[in-house]
Amino acid sequence: MDSVVVSKENLLEIVDKHQEVVNGKHLKWSDQCAKGVEGAGYPCGLWSLFHIVSIGVVERHKAVLGSREEVSTQHVALTLRNYIENFFACEACRQYFTDMYDSCGFDHCKRFKQSLQLPSEESWGQFALWLFEVHNDINMKLIEEEWKREGKDVSELKSNLALWPSQEECPGCRDKNGKWDKDVVLKHLKKSYWPAGVQNFRFVVLKKKDRVQDEKTSWSGLFENFVYIAAMSGFIIWCMKKQYISLTGRHKKYEGDYYYDNTAP
Repeated sequence: MDSVVVSKENLLEIVDKHQEVVNGKHLKWSDQCAKGVEGAGYPCGLWSLFHIVSIGVVERHKAVLGSREEVSTQHVALTLRNYIENFFACEACRQYFTDMYDSCGFDHCKRFKQSLQLPSEESWGQFALWLFEVHNDINMKLIEEEWKREGKDVSELKSNLALWPSQEECPGCRDKNGKWDKDVVLKHLKKSYWPAGVQNFRFVVLKKKDRVQDEKTSWSGLFENFVYIAAMSGFIIWCMKKQYISLTGRHKKYEGDYYYDNTAP
């Protein structure tokens, strides 16, 4: 994954190595995804890829240098939305997802807001949790529609079959009232889609895109950086002064270009 995002050449090299899959010649899906159902492999594999990307944001965001806004939860979610709009073959699925996203479905307009300077660690998990909620909601709708067509009661399925993970897979993910524990869910998502954690840690440098910025925004950012640098510089000078006084025992008052030594008689 790291290699792919570095350059177009690396992406093409990976594509060339998997020509059979890219061209549709290799259509055998794993039993975990296909589950013996014809045509079930593709959507399962696609959702698995989406979840891997969402956990990748959590696990790898610290390694990105340069255009860091391109790994923000908001940017990644919008990229996913645009991918589904342009490449997902199921028209009903595509329409549902884009309508849901464009109407701030599952409160993502608030959940994906991150500080530009220093986003909280908790904020990085919001995209993975949001996608988890969306996926469960879609699964519930699909099973409800199927059982309604067959004239069956769907009430029991909401907790037993439609929701993932099941109580057996993750006993701590839900409490006795069925409420999700988001911290436990996020750990389970990491275990399922990024089980080995980060290996061979290395930085990825993304080039900043050329874009016209609003003058007000540009000056605002410049002013914020200036204030931050000035504050840090003042703090460092103050620390050095305190250390000097501590080591020398000399306490001086400054006035203009002169200073007065309190230790003098």
